[in-house]
This record gives sequence, C-alpha cells and structure tokens, in this order.
Amino acid sequence: MTWPGAHPGEADAGDVMTVFNSTAEQLNHLRRAGLGKQVNDLLDRVAIADLVKRYGQGIGAHDLRLLGTCCGDGIEVDHSPTSRMGRPRVSAEGWRQQAEEFGAHAAGDEHILLPQTIVIHGDTASCRVLLHPGHFFQRTTGLPHQTLVGTYELRFVLQEDGWKIVGSAQGLSWQEVDWQFPAAFRNTLDGRITA
Repeated sequence: MTWPGAHPGEADAGDVMTVFNSTAEQLNHLRRAGLGKQVNDLLDRVAIADLVKRYGQGIGAHDLRLLGTCCGDGIEVDHSPTSRMGRPRVSAEGWRQQAEEFGAHAAGDEHILLPQTIVIHGDTASCRVLLHPGHFFQRTTGLPHQTLVGTYELRFVLQEDGWKIVGSAQGLSWQEVDWQFPAAFRNTLDGRITA
C-alpha cells in the first residue's frame, strides 16, 4: 500500500511548484539550484537514510532507546500484510512498547532495511524502503522462524531534533513462516490502538 501523498513529492523552485516522482527527478532539478539548497538537500538525504538504518538496528537489536530516537509523537501504521492491527495511529511510546513485546517473544531478530527512493518537500519526506527481516521466535508450536521480503513506505517530518518517522505502510511480496506467533503477543497487537 502506498500512503496518500507518499509519492510523488513536491518541491518549490522559486514561484514554480515542481512535482517529483523519483529521487532522480528531484536530484536533476537540484542541479540547477543554488549551492545552499543542494547542501541542505544532501544533508537531509543522509539524515533520512541514517534514520532508516537506526530504525532497523533498534528493532533488530531490541534497543528501545535507539528506537525511541526514530519516531515522531504519533505514527500512522499499516502493517496489515503481517498483522491484524488495522491502520491505527500509535503513539511513539505505544510503538516502543509493541517493539518491546515483540522482542520478548524473539530469541533472535534481524531487520535489514535499505532506503531506495527518498523524496523531500520542505519539512516532510517519504522513502520507499526494501524490507528483509528475519525473526526467530521462542515457544512456538510450529517452525520458529519467519523471513519476509517486502517494502516499507515511510513518511517523515522534520522536527527540532531531526527527521522522525510519522507513517509506516508495509508491503509484502514473499514470506516464509509457520504463522505461529505466541497467542499473548498476537492478542496484544490485535487489541492495541494507542491514541
């Protein structure tokens, strides 16, 4: 699923509004911009790519402090391909708690995230991320591992302390799993909608 407004992105060029469908289009446009705009855009792209990697590291290592640095005050989540959560708006603390509960059931985690397309418009941005996580669950009744291949469509806002994730939509193209999440964890996820 693509978030409304996630792609294309927009950027101002003087009095003219330019719409970008890809990172390549936006970078080509920036070649004609001033040096200050080019440097700021480059720094924003580095910061967003770093944020995506920190997010994956925080989830995979169950590092809740690191994960907390990645999220805005509220995150609109659509991970319906792999959960029955619906599309809740989750507080940053609620999202951190879900990651903690998920980690409590996993003996090992690996969250490989590769930023692909970053489109920036002022203080908002979007990024398509290649998603390849692996989870090894404790106390399952079937096979204990889950491997996914898919995408995240992440949305960001620029806050005083840097870029933060405010939206996450999951796409799934392939998975290998005996879908046996522990019942307590699944019930927690299914019932949690945090304002």
